[in-house]
Amino acid sequence: MRLLLVSLMAFGLFGLAGQGALSRQNAPADDPAALIKQFEGRWASDGKAFGASAQSEMIWAYALDDKFMRLDYRIEMTREGGEASVFQGAAFYRLSDSAKLRAFWADNSGDLHPVSAEHDGSAIVSHWGEDGGKQGRTRYELLGSGDMMVTDWIRTPEGWRQFNRNVFTRSSAD
Repeated sequence: MRLLLVSLMAFGLFGLAGQGALSRQNAPADDPAALIKQFEGRWASDGKAFGASAQSEMIWAYALDDKFMRLDYRIEMTREGGEASVFQGAAFYRLSDSAKLRAFWADNSGDLHPVSAEHDGSAIVSHWGEDGGKQGRTRYELLGSGDMMVTDWIRTPEGWRQFNRNVFTRSSAD
């Protein structure tokens, strides 16, 4: 009897743990918080960024008692002629039940932006910046292949200009 109770308790505990992991991976994409949770993990891309050859990495992870999703973004670029540079940024997206997520973004160029993000199909669209200052938007779209396409635009006097687009693959290295 004791062995049966211990077995049932262990099954219950592992079952609950498994359900938590499952709910993080298979969250319905009907609200921004549920969708952004599916981004969890390490992502990598080889391509172009800011007009240069680049290797990019994103890491999405739960942070601060799972109340936020943290994004760490790094781009290592090499321009023609061999000049190398690195762009790094980080964001904290507050997980909530509202139709919009709030966040902030900071990067190594010295930018600090408020962010408002919304759900758009299989994508989260983040609007960053403030009226009268630098403004942009980034679209993080989960593709049917399991990859993620990230597209960036900046607002110019002539309108929106795309400056970056890469497809990221989930990496197994953590």
